[in-house]
Amino acid sequence: MSIARRIAELYNVKMNAALDRAADPRELVDYTYVQLQELLAEVRRGTAQIAASRKRAESRASDLRRAADRLGEQAEQAVLAGREDLARQALARRATILAQVSRLGEQQDALRAEEQKMADAGRRLQEKVDAFGMRKEAIKAGYTAARAQASIAEAVAGISGDVTDAGTAAGRAEAQETDLQARASALNDLLASATPGGAAALSDEQLQAQLDQISTQAEVDEDLARLSERLASGVGQGHRSVRHAADVRIEAWAPTREECLAEAARGLAGSFAVVAAARPRSTAERRFIAGSDEDLLVAIIEEVIYRLDADGEIPVTVDVRAAADGGVVLSMQLTGVGEAEITGAVPKAASLHELRCAPGPSGRWSCGITVEVQKGDEALPGM
Repeated sequence: MSIARRIAELYNVKMNAALDRAADPRELVDYTYVQLQELLAEVRRGTAQIAASRKRAESRASDLRRAADRLGEQAEQAVLAGREDLARQALARRATILAQVSRLGEQQDALRAEEQKMADAGRRLQEKVDAFGMRKEAIKAGYTAARAQASIAEAVAGISGDVTDAGTAAGRAEAQETDLQARASALNDLLASATPGGAAALSDEQLQAQLDQISTQAEVDEDLARLSERLASGVGQGHRSVRHAADVRIEAWAPTREECLAEAARGLAGSFAVVAAARPRSTAERRFIAGSDEDLLVAIIEEVIYRLDADGEIPVTVDVRAAADGGVVLSMQLTGVGEAEITGAVPKAASLHELRCAPGPSGRWSCGITVEVQKGDEALPGM
């Protein structure tokens, strides 16, 4: 072997050792693992942000639904007071708010889908991070053992680095290439799964505004016509219920306080059951004395809920008459839960939020009460 060739080989050995130190696979896998953990944290932050946006949208929709209910009440009061112009404006605002609630519902669905997609991506990435964490330790242990074996072999041979040849260099390059490809593949899979399939196209704002205005005007005209027709005689009575996710709003109206309270009780029963074809099996009568008309409303609603919860009975007929002491007497004909057709969420408790029971400017009574309802998986008494 010539001196020049020997010098060249020694130079190549030193260069390969320097390259080994510059591209230590242990440092490479540690760096890759840290990058994957940072990416996982970013995905989790994104998921939390989407969840927060969805909850804000749900809270806003709930506030808007309550505002719409209140506007409906105000429109009725305006018609009773002879202010049809104010009733029309209130119903127009109510229709606009309900349209916003509908759009918020669509936004909630989109955010919920995005949240699920991000959560799935986070779970897949967590699995990849865990698997890579175990693999990197094996790589580092294998590389350390190989370095130790190489050092021993070099010591025995009396030289340092002569055993490094083209095959070793190629093997090192292939190992590093494999690690880099695995990292790139993991990142590409994550990005492909976490990227939305395409955001929903937004409609043109000006066109949508015009369409909303047309729809709102039509709804306002219909609502106003129905409201005016119902209240024109000044002697009508009735009730309605507005269902939400966790509660139901009962509204009632009648010429007198007692008839209004009876309508509220009928409205509560009708909000979750159909008893038209049911036969009464028992009767009940209770006398209530309360400090205010609102307290009487709560007491009657709680009595209906108590009969349902304790005895599994639903009122078929309801009558409320005035007592001499200023209170009222509640009389009910009751049927069993099994005799009724259950059509909605079962009431659980009366709420004092937005409670109302009072006469209007024309002397007609109206009342409103919010009732909490049971969850779908809660058992109904008597069934």
